[in-house]
Amino acid sequence: DLVVYTYDAFGEALEKAVVEKFRTTWGVTVRFSRFEDTGGLYNRLYLERGRPVADVAVGLDNTYLARLEKDGLFQPYRPAGLALVDETLLVDPDYRAIPFDYGGVTLNYDSRALPNPPTSWEGLLDASLRRKIVVMNPATSSPGRSFLLFTIAVFGEDGYLDYWRRLKPNILTVTPGWSEGYGLYTQGEAPIVLSYDTSPAYHRQFEDETRYENLILGDSAYAQVEVAGIVTGAANLVNARRLMDYLVSPELQTLIPLSQVMYPVHPGVKLPEAFAAVRRAGSLVSMDERKVADKLDAWLQAWEAVMR
Repeated sequence: DLVVYTYDAFGEALEKAVVEKFRTTWGVTVRFSRFEDTGGLYNRLYLERGRPVADVAVGLDNTYLARLEKDGLFQPYRPAGLALVDETLLVDPDYRAIPFDYGGVTLNYDSRALPNPPTSWEGLLDASLRRKIVVMNPATSSPGRSFLLFTIAVFGEDGYLDYWRRLKPNILTVTPGWSEGYGLYTQGEAPIVLSYDTSPAYHRQFEDETRYENLILGDSAYAQVEVAGIVTGAANLVNARRLMDYLVSPELQTLIPLSQVMYPVHPGVKLPEAFAAVRRAGSLVSMDERKVADKLDAWLQAWEAVMR
């Protein structure tokens, strides 16, 4: 058997495709174990280091890179046929953590409730937007953490807290996770929410709804790259490598947009119409993950002091 750890939101269509591919091609049974979130997934990998149960882990993102490296949880493998739509997606040049999908963390807005949205970081501070923005807590939420890092990348370590101080009157609430925050937004509680640049495409594809749009500030979004890796000490190395090859193949990558609501990393995949119709940032911003690992706790404490 091939044992794969992933998180709850991993697309059912992807799991089904993997299970079917391995059964029909190699006569191998693939068993998926799902965890509530990436934090739980990481903790299990960490606790089992040295005597791993899983062969492959799928779904951690680039914010875990420094910890993966420090704890030595993944082993290097360059998948056959790896091709990337953008070379910056290769977040680990040593090929331990391999990208399989990506998106940008940005703000979304409801164009019906807000026909004239702000177009800049400064515009987001306008008094007309008082209590109209929903964000997530960077201590408990992945997009929340990415957005905090985005503000540090844009305003620097000396300027990001001042920006949050000025933004605070326009924030309706800070939710623990994405689901709660996005739910308030779609229920009409606030016209601006922190989310992903693929969220409007979801509404177009599955609800035929075009009112939700991306609010791109400075033509950039913060990169969220989801990765997969072969667990150090994996018992089933041959099939683990086959899975890594399959994850980055056009066959599986074609399923990414509609099952993960993220962008595929393979340049040969044609995006569904709903995704092609959505405005995207010209560039994806990221910060050095080692620096983030060193400083995140201090940044979070400083942010919490401002937001209290």
